[in-house]
Amino acid sequence: MKSQNGSTLQHNVAEKAIRKDCILCGKCLEVCPLFNATDREEFSPKAKFLLQKLLDEENLLREKPAVELAGLCLSCGKCAKACPRGLCVPDLLSEVRSRHPGFEHFIWKTWVEKARYLWPVMSSISRLAPNLPSLATQGMLGRLTNVMSDLKALNKQNRIEPWLRLVGDMSLRSKEPVALFPGCVASHAHTDWLDTARRLLAHIGVTALPISDFTCCANTLGHAGLKDAQHGMQLQNLEAWRRAGRPRLTTFCATCGSGLRGYTGFDLGWQDGERELWLSKMTSLAQELQGIRFEVLDNAPHRVLYHKPCHGTGGNDDLALLRAVLGERLVHKDKKSLCCGFGGMFKLSASSLSNQVAEACWQFHDPGPGEQLLTGCSGCVVQLKSTAPKGSVAGHWLEIIG
Repeated sequence: MKSQNGSTLQHNVAEKAIRKDCILCGKCLEVCPLFNATDREEFSPKAKFLLQKLLDEENLLREKPAVELAGLCLSCGKCAKACPRGLCVPDLLSEVRSRHPGFEHFIWKTWVEKARYLWPVMSSISRLAPNLPSLATQGMLGRLTNVMSDLKALNKQNRIEPWLRLVGDMSLRSKEPVALFPGCVASHAHTDWLDTARRLLAHIGVTALPISDFTCCANTLGHAGLKDAQHGMQLQNLEAWRRAGRPRLTTFCATCGSGLRGYTGFDLGWQDGERELWLSKMTSLAQELQGIRFEVLDNAPHRVLYHKPCHGTGGNDDLALLRAVLGERLVHKDKKSLCCGFGGMFKLSASSLSNQVAEACWQFHDPGPGEQLLTGCSGCVVQLKSTAPKGSVAGHWLEIIG
């Protein structure tokens, strides 16, 4: 069966996930960040599959509250790796949310699709907004108020003071150009990340192709069930890559990397062998920079913490690069259920829960005075910057390079 937006393969995967029964073993509880932050089992992956079963097969529940409860998910995907049957809640909820769109879906779709126009303006407005108390339990107005703190995090003036400096000449590397995929935050808010990435590539003798047609990776739209919008952005990015001559595709956002790799599961009109070529051309900026030499400046913190993004793609590369550069100065405390709590549309639809997961994340990292928390995911950066306890500093690892 072909879905409306043509994403046949992904749609079939989701349908299979919905049909397969959860055995309620509870292994997902060990890795679910929302459950671990709240200790509420109704937020767990197995509860969501049970809710969907009761809705679809037995019709024992009122649909609206059951759908709202089932939709409380960070879309991190950790459950699929822990589940003995391979069940994935984000795949399930993508279908559920697409069948039950609401006002929040419209807001999120507009926010992502119009990011070029909305984000810079709203970021500026947020700096003028008063520091209002949390109103997360008081409807949409309260949720939007909480999102204002995220807008402040999008301001590129809210960045770490650089304390790494490039040294040496690495221009003897391969001259093959790359298409640098910036993602939403670097395109429309933290353009300083994009400038730094281009400068780093130039330093190693790699040209970043001037591709202006890239848009959002659409990963978050898929999780929100906005399938038509997701499909349109996927096609736009694929066509931009084709027009550029199918070059290496490099990104510095873990979620973008994961989303782009996931394109091969969709019917996007791939040509013969093109799916395999797309994957083989995918790389991370951290991979490109392996072996590059830096000097740690005097203003560097004595201890740097690393937050590994849930979607992981590019995260391990970032960690390897930072370890090579910083040595014992870098501290990485791993935990299966650790999550920043952003979750795309989840931040809008359940901002109080999002902040609760973020608080648990900060408590886990427990930065001391003067220490900094770095990560390689744009969404994680926004969440960590906006929820940082007083005196704590978070940012993308690109920010530390001057």
